[in-house]
Amino acid sequence: MNKNNPLEFGTVCAKEFKENRTTAPHVLPIYATSSFAFESLQQGIDVFTKKEEGHIYGRFGNPTTDTVARKIAALETHQLNIDAEAILFSSGMAAISTLMLATLQAGDKVLTPANIYGGTIELINKVLLPLRIEPVWADLNDLRQVEQLLQQDSTIKMIYFETPANPLLACADMAAISELAHQYECIAVVDNTFCTPYIQQPLKFGIDFVVHSTTKYLNGHGNSVAGAVIGKDIAFMKSRLFQTMKLVGTNCNAWDAWLIYNGLKTLELRMERHSSNAMQLAEYLEKHRAIAKVYYNGLPSNPDHL
Repeated sequence: MNKNNPLEFGTVCAKEFKENRTTAPHVLPIYATSSFAFESLQQGIDVFTKKEEGHIYGRFGNPTTDTVARKIAALETHQLNIDAEAILFSSGMAAISTLMLATLQAGDKVLTPANIYGGTIELINKVLLPLRIEPVWADLNDLRQVEQLLQQDSTIKMIYFETPANPLLACADMAAISELAHQYECIAVVDNTFCTPYIQQPLKFGIDFVVHSTTKYLNGHGNSVAGAVIGKDIAFMKSRLFQTMKLVGTNCNAWDAWLIYNGLKTLELRMERHSSNAMQLAEYLEKHRAIAKVYYNGLPSNPDHL
């Protein structure tokens, strides 16, 4: 340190020093910063006016969260020849609610089964319904009923479902439902939390948006809470959904994103073992005299077994 430094001691304490890095890290760094510095005033103007790509403020995104989102999008589109964009959120519920707020408005309806995650049902009944966004409950395995409802009510703008559903693992035909949705000018949304893109990729079947609670299998270690939305409409993802996330403040933070990133490295191995363990447990329980019924799709006795 230069002994003739004209700065006061307190100023040196507060001063941001240039990163002392000569080689690139072999893992993604955690960018724990609320704001970002620009090389010049003009660069700041260009980034703010969207003439140039760049990070501005942590709520709008940062290199850690954006990199993890890009990886999740790559997994959901792996070998599909489909382009998609992903955004990370502060939780799975934040991902679902932000997507619904960005795509629905007063007077719209959501066609959905009643066997989905209880938190999502509460979101629809306690948050969306007072905003005059109504649910239409239906058995999505009854495609004739689904089509009749869509024919009769043009205010249905979204079909939202989980497959397998939480907690009883009921499944639905993604290809058939997405075809009906598009025929009647709806968007189709699937929560892919349980399967992850290792087991299924909903975008392959025409689904418009995939949501995840990354808290579960994508992270896999129970040490972070976050969510994700992956969509094929790149323009919508970068404009309307990003804007809603930014203004509602449902963004993911760099630390949770980094934990997801590390968890993803073992996703394939973990899902293989999860599936193997679940099958062994289900087979054991199905034969146990104290167990009346086992809900597991891997069992031939399950109605959704393929």
